[in-house]
Amino acid sequence: MSGFAGVVSLDGAPPNVGLLERMAQTLAFRGPDGAHITAKPGAGFCFTLLRTGPAPQCPSQPCSLDERIWLLGDVRLDGRNDLRRKLEQHGDEFDGDVTDEELVLRAWRRWREDSLPDLIGDYSFALWDAEARHLWCARDLMGARPFFYAQARNRLYFSNTLNTIRCAREISRTLDDHFIGDFLLQGWCSDLARSAFRDIARLRPGHALQYSDAGMHVRRFASLPIEEPLWLKREEEYVEQFRSLLEQAIRDRLPRGPAAIFMSGGLDSTSVAAVAVHAAKKNRLPLNLRAYTVDCEPVFPDEEGRLALLVSEHIGISTEIQQGTSCCPFQNYDDSRLRMPEPFHEPYRSLYLQQVSQIAKHSRVALNGYGGDGIMTGQSWPYLVYLARGFRLIAIGSVFGKYIFTHRKIPPLRGGFRSRIQRAFGFKHEAADYPPWLETGFLKRMDLANRWKELHSPREKGHPWYPDAADSINAGLWATVLETEDAGWTQTPLESRAPLLDMRIHHFLLRVPPLPLCIDKELLRRAVRVFLPEKIRLRAKTPFRGDLLAFQVKNKEWNPLPLPGPHPAVLQFVDWSRLQASIESAHGGNLWRDLRPFSLLYWLQNLEGQPADQQPL
Repeated sequence: MSGFAGVVSLDGAPPNVGLLERMAQTLAFRGPDGAHITAKPGAGFCFTLLRTGPAPQCPSQPCSLDERIWLLGDVRLDGRNDLRRKLEQHGDEFDGDVTDEELVLRAWRRWREDSLPDLIGDYSFALWDAEARHLWCARDLMGARPFFYAQARNRLYFSNTLNTIRCAREISRTLDDHFIGDFLLQGWCSDLARSAFRDIARLRPGHALQYSDAGMHVRRFASLPIEEPLWLKREEEYVEQFRSLLEQAIRDRLPRGPAAIFMSGGLDSTSVAAVAVHAAKKNRLPLNLRAYTVDCEPVFPDEEGRLALLVSEHIGISTEIQQGTSCCPFQNYDDSRLRMPEPFHEPYRSLYLQQVSQIAKHSRVALNGYGGDGIMTGQSWPYLVYLARGFRLIAIGSVFGKYIFTHRKIPPLRGGFRSRIQRAFGFKHEAADYPPWLETGFLKRMDLANRWKELHSPREKGHPWYPDAADSINAGLWATVLETEDAGWTQTPLESRAPLLDMRIHHFLLRVPPLPLCIDKELLRRAVRVFLPEKIRLRAKTPFRGDLLAFQVKNKEWNPLPLPGPHPAVLQFVDWSRLQASIESAHGGNLWRDLRPFSLLYWLQNLEGQPADQQPL
């Protein structure tokens, strides 16, 4: 992921070159293939290049077609040929191949803001009109590329790297109490417009920002629509279309060189790996793909390593297996590479960073299996309600009857009935998960008791068949996962790509009737029938067979007690004595909850190791 940052001044004041140099230094790890600092009247930009492919990339930024509109950002487009054909139909002429950056500039020149919904892929970028002094910024719907910004007087700072913006001394370093409150309540912040710092904001996924003399405005430009259902005569037609889309999504993400994949023994990542090998052979593309797997044997039964090896041998790629049991919670959290830009509750983070370091020695691009557990796991209750409201009783009998006859079971309804019954009879107490160690003054000042209720209140969901899956995408929730794998978090020039989160695939899946193909990933299982061993293809969704944290505590390999000495800043948010009492009596999943203050503590301590102008107040 290339690095970028900019400062624009509405009064035309020249940029601070010293600041641009400091910002460029914070981006150096992102782009080993070139660094550029550009100063223009009223604007300054810095860019570091990471070459990945497969599409050609603009070697230096900002770039422009007309010396007026300048693009600065990190852009990887899908559906390039479709966008190019649309531009050609409207009069654009192309000479040879074209970069993604040029396609964005041409689309903007042709349709301005109306071009944004036509851009699909992984991107965050800014467009600066040097003549009108008008800035537009955009981020893709999945949120694969971060975008941060902060305003101070008549200047706007922006970057895909949080710590880069913190180089500006006029940006407050005060922490955002709302962000910290959400983090301590649930392990992450639900308000995707916030960052851990009060004066630095995030651009939400699928949103655009405008900044000019008229002020700053943020609006949504992309969402998954509710489209007409796709009724095909044969189930195999759905499978063929899905297989074609999956193959295209993977091919668009394969670099022209060594590639890697985070691969478990499950269906999603192994399917991506198998189709990648098939697509490369079919299109006569060179492919040097290597799989990377974490395995916890022999501590407890864990088939991931053995199953990953089985797939690797079947499709002809190599696999590196990392022993997960070699890592203890919060291991090496004093390492500079674990100075994360924001609090992140993952005690085994160093294990992931070890894996990333190994992958980066082989490739600059790593595929993953994210997205398979969304639409394709299916909810049959919303579909049943949809058919019933349309008085399609024959369809109900036919579709549900066929499923019951074929699978010898009722399709999973997933209508939330079990949770409602448990709450009604007092078997499920969400209050039991409420942290008992929140500092009293902080709890009252931020009204965290009501915030807790708000976080657990159901939201309105619009899609008639796939309400949960569509809502998670439109709400931008995937960004909370994807951002933690961004180079801004790993300090490693490695780009993570998720073919199953391709927008073309999701537009298709949301139109596919849930029964039978989008129940328990039936559609994916049929699509990879000829690519994977049957043991993998037919493997049921399997929960992790062991709790590494519980095992290490039980076997005295690690213990959270005695508590580490608290950093003064953490005591603003956490009552350390109540935390100790809670850990001493922790049962089941409460220990994982009670370690959130540890994650916050180590993050605050690591901030002290950063330059003085980046430390919080």
